[in-house]
Amino acid sequence: MNNLKLSALADGLETLLKNIAAICLISMALLTGADIISRGLFGAPIFGVEEIVAILAVMTTGLALGYAHSQKSNIGVEFLYSKLSRRARRRMNIFSNTLSAALFATVTWRLYLYGVSMGKSGEVSMTLELPTDMVIYALTFGFGCFTLVIIKELLMLFTGEE
Repeated sequence: MNNLKLSALADGLETLLKNIAAICLISMALLTGADIISRGLFGAPIFGVEEIVAILAVMTTGLALGYAHSQKSNIGVEFLYSKLSRRARRRMNIFSNTLSAALFATVTWRLYLYGVSMGKSGEVSMTLELPTDMVIYALTFGFGCFTLVIIKELLMLFTGEE
């Protein structure tokens, strides 16, 4: 797979996951608002809303990682970084992206194995009894796409397309 195809794949997945994360975030707000209204008007909460909001929060965070990375929304030590030469900044980017890709590829792999073990054990959530392995698999996909975005950026650094 050449750089152009990898870049297009990473960009497409990043956009898709960003949109899904946005839907999860909006759903969290709507569910929380509906629960507050339900408590006020009917004196009873919506059953399982805390659990659903917690799952949506995990999904929002996990699926938005690639987009946040590509937008440079992550925290950096810009003052020190800006004092380095262009060559030193490039080397630092290559080093940090290589390390990040290795770390998040490992996290993706371990999340997948965790999802497999949760699926085999039949683990479900406490209130609504939702299968937890599905959430873990979705998170695994999000982390895998995040790793792909890091690898795309790393390849761009090597080819000088930064």
